[in-house]
Amino acid sequence: MRDQYERRERLNRGLAIAGAAVLVIGILWIDISTGIWQDLVIAAGLAAGLVTFLLSALVLNRIIARQAEKRWAPVNRLAVTEFLHAIADDEKSEVAHGVIVARSLPDIAGVEDRDAFSASLHALREAVARERSELSGALSRWAEFLTTSGDNELTLRHVADIALQLDQVRDTALEIEQQPSVPGRKRLLAEIAECNTHFASLIGELQRRLAADTKLAAG
Repeated sequence: MRDQYERRERLNRGLAIAGAAVLVIGILWIDISTGIWQDLVIAAGLAAGLVTFLLSALVLNRIIARQAEKRWAPVNRLAVTEFLHAIADDEKSEVAHGVIVARSLPDIAGVEDRDAFSASLHALREAVARERSELSGALSRWAEFLTTSGDNELTLRHVADIALQLDQVRDTALEIEQQPSVPGRKRLLAEIAECNTHFASLIGELQRRLAADTKLAAG
């Protein structure tokens, strides 16, 4: 997902730069071949302003943002590492060595006894509450910094999406506990599986982000 987003962003940026270059060359060619800007003072001012805007938006601002991203890369790594700790299985992971296994919500697929299933739903809701608290805490501590220190928008959105997915699992579990049904149970199992998939996917994304920040800081 992130790779597709980054490829799309690079393509859009490349097209924008190419379009701006064509426009600037066109303005210069008109000036050299016709001298029209000397006769149309207002139009010349607008053209000059447009060229300045394009250079600032597509070149200068990008350079400044890149420098800021490099300067804050060590702190960015700290934030990403905290997100990894928030979703990593402590017993199976060694975050400092890059060995990270995502935690997962309890599997209740094989629980058939009514009392046992009720207990499993209660344990599931408690697990969801813990995961939600871990993610929300990390997000609230680092969201403001990450939005201003680099290209972290997609990661923040994915973390928020998982938090919302956890809310959905909790609400469905509570609904089934109050009104048990086979369709409701199937829906809950699907939501649990989707949430666990998101956890594993986010681990991979955060590891790639961490590697990128490490390379940026070293460069």
